Amino acid sequence: MSHLFNAFHTREINVFFDESGKGDDRPNLLGSLSIPKKIYEQDDIQYMNYFLKKKIFKIHWKNYNGNEFAKENILNLIDIFIMYKEFIKLNVINYHYGFLKGQELFSKKDRDETIYSKFPERLIYGLIRGYGGDMRVSANIYIDKSTEYETLELDKTLISTLNSHSLYRGEKFYAKECYMFPKNSEIGLELTDVLLGLIRTIIRNPTINDKTSKIEQAKVRLTIELLKNPEFKEILSNIKYYEWRGNKELSFIHFSDYISAFLVKQTW
Repeated sequence: MSHLFNAFHTREINVFFDESGKGDDRPNLLGSLSIPKKIYEQDDIQYMNYFLKKKIFKIHWKNYNGNEFAKENILNLIDIFIMYKEFIKLNVINYHYGFLKGQELFSKKDRDETIYSKFPERLIYGLIRGYGGDMRVSANIYIDKSTEYETLELDKTLISTLNSHSLYRGEKFYAKECYMFPKNSEIGLELTDVLLGLIRTIIRNPTINDKTSKIEQAKVRLTIELLKNPEFKEILSNIKYYEWRGNKELSFIHFSDYISAFLVKQTW
């Protein structure tokens, strides 16, 4: 009998993967967020999902400019995130694209395969492994539809790689399906997008002056407003945040240090 089935029950999890910042546009972030399927099916989450799918509203951190309607949607989404905080996990990798670009013997295809195959696999693997021996995990994975992902057939390779890890290491998880969705068609992906956008704003910690764009100013103001909520600040402080600078291993970093530096600069 397979190792997967020697357990008392199955925990079904939805995993969402997204990125923020490509190429020379640092910082380059990849993030993966897990939500138990039963939590994701709650009415308040699916209420937002319904209107998102119907294109009643859109959520995209990159385009946020302070519009009140867009702000309200982001705040509502974060409120839901806080409500279910004990069930939701977020892993983030900040990788150094400049290191990859500097390896002259390797092609862009080699770089893309490293970025969009190796890193997502590490992120997602960290979310669906390590549960108790008497509980198995079944995961559905959701990723944004993009040219890079389609070219690399990321939806297929992720499933294959993750399940190979599970079998080889005797883990209790099974990656069931991987779906590609276009922008603004799955609320879990938009939540991941917003969280990565906030994290990126905190890391960049821009200087605000008369020359700063209105979009940049709006993002900083909203980030400050959200961090005034102690619950949200605590959640963001405790995410699993890693940096990769060409070393063999990922470096775990306490993200609370970035938050502290951001608040000191922006509010004092």
